[in-house]
Amino acid sequence: MDKSKLWKTNGSTPANQNIINTRKIAGGLGVQIKNRKAFMQGKLFKVLLGLIGFVAALALALYIIAVRPAQAVLGKVKILGSDTQVLQAAFIDRDLITVEKTLGTIATDLEEIKKSRNANLAWMEKLSFTRPYYQDTERFLAAGFYGVDAVKEAVQLMKPFADAAGLRISEEQVIDNTSLMDAIPNWIAAMPGVAEGLDKVVVPLTSAGDELSHVDPSRYPETFRGKEVRSTIEYIKNILSDLSSSTPDIKEALLVIPSLLGVDSAEKRYMLIMQNDKEIRPTGGFWTSYATFRMKDAMLVNYDVESKDMYSIDDALDAIDYYYDFPDAPPAYAKYLKVEHWYARDTNSSPDFPTSIDQFMSFYNLASQVNPYEIKPVFAVISIDTRVVSEMIGVTGDVTVNGVTYTPDNVVLELERIASLSMAEQVGRKRVLGSLMKAMLQNVLESDKNLWPKLIDKTIDLANRKHIQTYFFDEKAQALAEKYKIGGRIIDPVVGDYAYVVSTNLGGDKTNWFVDKTVKHTLANEGGKWLRTVEITYNYPQPSEEYGPFIKRFRDWVRLYVPDGSTLVSVEGSSDTFGSAVERGKVYFDGFVEIGPTETATMTFKYYLPDTAVKEGVYDLYLQKQPGIEREKHVVVAGGTSQEIDLVKDQKVSIKL
Repeated sequence: MDKSKLWKTNGSTPANQNIINTRKIAGGLGVQIKNRKAFMQGKLFKVLLGLIGFVAALALALYIIAVRPAQAVLGKVKILGSDTQVLQAAFIDRDLITVEKTLGTIATDLEEIKKSRNANLAWMEKLSFTRPYYQDTERFLAAGFYGVDAVKEAVQLMKPFADAAGLRISEEQVIDNTSLMDAIPNWIAAMPGVAEGLDKVVVPLTSAGDELSHVDPSRYPETFRGKEVRSTIEYIKNILSDLSSSTPDIKEALLVIPSLLGVDSAEKRYMLIMQNDKEIRPTGGFWTSYATFRMKDAMLVNYDVESKDMYSIDDALDAIDYYYDFPDAPPAYAKYLKVEHWYARDTNSSPDFPTSIDQFMSFYNLASQVNPYEIKPVFAVISIDTRVVSEMIGVTGDVTVNGVTYTPDNVVLELERIASLSMAEQVGRKRVLGSLMKAMLQNVLESDKNLWPKLIDKTIDLANRKHIQTYFFDEKAQALAEKYKIGGRIIDPVVGDYAYVVSTNLGGDKTNWFVDKTVKHTLANEGGKWLRTVEITYNYPQPSEEYGPFIKRFRDWVRLYVPDGSTLVSVEGSSDTFGSAVERGKVYFDGFVEIGPTETATMTFKYYLPDTAVKEGVYDLYLQKQPGIEREKHVVVAGGTSQEIDLVKDQKVSIKL
């Protein structure tokens, strides 16, 4: 057989020759491919080198154009920061001479920053993405100059009171900073005079606020080199933006405070109520004890703090129990606490602090008639909880009372151990609150002057978080307290929706130490009506052994305060109910839950809102936080969106529907 017929040949070329040629071609092609690969690798290498060179050149250019100039400006800013610290120290030292000198230096610092910015960062104004930051620097600088003017006016305002307040206004004058406490009454006495000239300070500060009103804090990082940036800008903006409207209130406070502290008037006796937030009650905790102290000329009279158990008031009233018709306790209290009538210790049944204090004072004043030697009239009431004691000790330092050293870490547990003792066991120890307050006060009196700003900041912080509440029988003072939300009022009126979850521990124990709750708020449109669902989930993890004596069943009577006019649909997960009522423009719905360690429970309220609660496609919800509770997780679901809130103080939520 002729095998050549099986192959396609070209002319006279044998088939096997084609195979040989094909191999040669393939081999040659392989060489070409290898050479091309080597060529491409070489070219790629050069491209990479070129790219690296370009990036290096760009980095160098950016450094020359942006980084180095920015560092030059930053150097000037650091100088300003140092001088600002000098100014702060001068104020603490009451040294107005150094204050005035430093103000001149700070004004020069601001000018130098402006010159450095113009010389090094002018290019930022020409680029659209850097222009807003450049414009902000102009506003920051302008606000700084206005701030210098405001402090200058403040210095001039203080000079007439320099002798009384112990301020240094001459070079040869020496201020004894150990007499800081002695100067405070004079500062308080000078407040009305300061109020008269306050407008001269407010005007430049208002101008500073106008400048900062154009700054968007969200453009800036939350922190830079460990320092708060965004929150600081927001804080200053908020203070200055409200300054014009709050100036009348500041003046009013400067006029009222001297009288509250017994300056040029009779001494004032205050009551301090300790609320045990581990046994939560509507105003923040069970009223375990109280202390009274007297103020005269802005000083504690004889540094005297008298402390008594809250049961002492009820003990005094036992003398008239036979013939006096005491009011009935709220039904939930009567059922679960098994009390035959209302007692003074339980009168904080309303979450509205002034209402609860009025209820309490009716018992207290009656007990004062029975035992006037021990129970004396008071001018105002201040409530605190265990967190106040713990955090204040963190500022003032550890204290030792009755052989026990109290620290921020152990003070709550130690106080709870004392509170858990039987009445017989508490003999000689029940006055611990007064002794503790005395020891803390002594720490303050003996402390360095730098402690005072920290102490003031901590007090304001605790009040904002509702761990401190006040009730003054002076109408003007109480109006200011309520306006600035340290009076414990149920907020009224409120635009839009409102929710206030109020817990009442009716187990007579300290289980709020362990139980936490999460609250979910949902808004839905159902047949043209707004349906609200509030789901409260309780969780009781197993406590550690050291808390053994306090591990009990958790019993919570919960009330949900909502806008008046709301209509209840259902309550699920509740084992008991006592009805609803209206209080300060709100209606509440209630329920009851009981759980033990390792258990969870959920209670769900459903109700329709009044038509006026949601307007113009925007849902506004005002969440009020219960005093005594440090924080709660709330989740708001509406309009297809969900917001999670760590509720540490009252907060308003706005959602577009």
